[in-house]
Amino acid sequence: MKQPFSPPFVRRREAVSPQGDYIPVFAITGFLDAGKTTLLNSLIQSRLREGINPRCILFEEGEEDPAPYVEELKPLRLSIREVQRNPEAASKKIYQYLLEQDPEQIDEIWVEWNGMLPIRDLQTLFPAPSRQVTMTTGDFCRLQKILHVGDGEALERLLGGAGAALTDQISGCDFIVLRNARDKEFRRLRQLLRGLNPGVPVLRSDWLRDIEKALQKPRPAPNTFFLLSLVYFCVAYLLLRLVLGGTRVDGVVNVFLGILLQAVPFLLIGVLLSSAIQVFISDKLIAEKFPKHPAGGFLFALLAGFCLPVCDCTSIPVFRSIVRKGVPLSAAVTFLSAAPVINPVVMLSTWYAFGGNWQIVACRVGLGLFCAVLIGLTFSGAKFKSDVLTGGGLGALCGCGCAADTGAGKLESFMLHAQSEFFSVGKYLLLGAFVSALFQTMGAGLSRTGAGEGLLLPLLLMMAMAFLFSLCSSSDAVVARSFAAQFPMGALMGFLVFGPMMDVKNVLMLSGSFSKRFVLRLAFTMFAVCGAVVFAAFSLGLGEVLV
Repeated sequence: MKQPFSPPFVRRREAVSPQGDYIPVFAITGFLDAGKTTLLNSLIQSRLREGINPRCILFEEGEEDPAPYVEELKPLRLSIREVQRNPEAASKKIYQYLLEQDPEQIDEIWVEWNGMLPIRDLQTLFPAPSRQVTMTTGDFCRLQKILHVGDGEALERLLGGAGAALTDQISGCDFIVLRNARDKEFRRLRQLLRGLNPGVPVLRSDWLRDIEKALQKPRPAPNTFFLLSLVYFCVAYLLLRLVLGGTRVDGVVNVFLGILLQAVPFLLIGVLLSSAIQVFISDKLIAEKFPKHPAGGFLFALLAGFCLPVCDCTSIPVFRSIVRKGVPLSAAVTFLSAAPVINPVVMLSTWYAFGGNWQIVACRVGLGLFCAVLIGLTFSGAKFKSDVLTGGGLGALCGCGCAADTGAGKLESFMLHAQSEFFSVGKYLLLGAFVSALFQTMGAGLSRTGAGEGLLLPLLLMMAMAFLFSLCSSSDAVVARSFAAQFPMGALMGFLVFGPMMDVKNVLMLSGSFSKRFVLRLAFTMFAVCGAVVFAAFSLGLGEVLV
């Protein structure tokens, strides 16, 4: 047996690996029959033609004929049971295999990963390099890129069924390769996949050169995005000071930071509670307990909305589950409308944002309840679930992979979900806070009725901003309060009542599981009902009570 190398050892082909001293490991993931073996064979053929010396490790043989170029390399084969039962033994097999192949002569390592195994198991078998000899593959290998292969004709069906591990692979990959997807279908699937893995590059399976370029492109350092953002912010700040003047720009920055400092704690509380519900309370359990009778369903929907401090990542999957279970659509819509408006975290953040004014809290909750019931009643005569559900599952799954039974424990899944959700909704808070700061600083000429005499135009404008901002309901009250100098209370209440019910990200999530006709009707109904109720209430003098 050869002695282990003392890392890092000097590589013979530095041009092959941007990592320099370590053998790059490329992993191909995907469900059974997704086309992993076919793509791997094409890539190996191309690498051999270029004089590169690769090795292959297969965790899934597939059902097609053996790939000739892969078989030529005499790959190591490991079963899914070996990895699940004894990952340490599987790691030792890989280590021994690579030593026997002489790592000094290997340029690349290619892994065909099983579609039922989560990404973290792959990362366990190929740990990060260490400065000390660990007797693992980390002594001379580095996991460089993970690409996911998907069949466009079966992807949505797989995600809508037992797609937990598949979702984990999609959310954890560096880029995605799609096959059997025409132009229109390719664009739609790309948009849905980016809902699970924001910004992920999506390529076609016949774009072999583009795939090879994506594999060799260096992975950015974790702090690259932060440093670039800091540089862009500083440049923009200096340019704005030159154009608009230092006083006005400093005012925008101060107001922006003030809004963030007030809103972030409530956003964090809401995300933690929502993530706990998502991980520790099954949506199937809620669906089974949900009454099938319309009257009981309405009461349970309001009670669940009050008791469950949920965000979009939780309420929409629960909504989809209870519709599938046969709960009347009117009761399910009532739950979806009420849950983000009337829960305790929203009440607390509203109370804090408006200086401890419980009347405003009661107004928001009361109008939210009334609107939720009215919206639900408009769907009382709607047809059964088969007319609204499309069968797709992308919209019912979150991008953090928390649904996967990975064996890592509920606590780790909770932390992963909270982290993903915080950064997912945090960008909308940044946008809302920035626009609010601009309104306060640059819009000094706008009075409470400056957007148009009366309530209607300011109300419609604030509801439109609520839809576009896509704020989390646990922190939107702070942003709404910052508009108090420019808009009347009725317009702010429209922002607070309608915003949590429907916004841009809600439309995208719902579109993955429900028909476009249903989503459009739901969004229009919520906008019309909330606008009419708030306008009527404040036209009748509710605003005078809140002063």
